Order: sequence, then structure tokens, then C-alpha cells
Amino acid sequence: MPITTASAKGPQITADDADTLMSAHDRMLARHKLIEDMIRNNELQLKNESARGGAEIERASALRTAATDLVAQAEVEKLDLRLNALASEHLRLVSEREWLNASLLEFEQDPLANRHDEAGHA
Repeated sequence: MPITTASAKGPQITADDADTLMSAHDRMLARHKLIEDMIRNNELQLKNESARGGAEIERASALRTAATDLVAQAEVEKLDLRLNALASEHLRLVSEREWLNASLLEFEQDPLANRHDEAGHA
């Protein structure tokens, strides 16, 4: 970055330097968004695991009474549908998490990722 000393204002930034800094800022925001999405995904996975655990407990209870109770048999069928839906959501979340991890890794390995060092930023 060329620095001019002709001004009492301090170091001057050229248009090219401003573009580089803006690009670094945009990259930082994109990386931040990826990390926020990973946090949201983790939260959804935890909620999904909790819901699946609860449904499995409910199903086990309904199975115990299903042998003698037609209402309990219908409840087991509803719980099976709920568990299948939760399992599908779990697979979707795992797939999303893998994509987010790959995107962040790709982002970090990008040669432009370390351009902030050239601009004098840590």
C-alpha cells in the first residue's frame, strides 16, 4: 500500500487498496455468515436429537400398552410416522452440516483468504 507523507492526515489509501480492503471485508462477512449457519445447524441438530429421544420414549410406552389397547396401537403408528419424519430431518441437517463444513474449509483454503495479511491486518 503506497503511503504518502505529503498530507498531515496520515497514510493515504489508493483506490486499488480500497478495493482489496472491501473484498477482505466482504470475505469476512461471508465467513461470519457460514459460521452463524453452522451454529444454527448445531442448534437444530440438538433439538432434533431431543425430539427423537422423546418420541422413542413415548413409542416404548405406547408399545407396552398396545397389546391390549387399540388406541395405543394407533398412537404407536403416529409415533412411527413422527420418528420417520425426525430421521429424515436429521439426515437433511447432517447433509447441510457437511456442506457448511466443506464450504468453510474451501473458504479457508482460498488464496484470497489471507489477503488481509498483505493489508497489514491481523
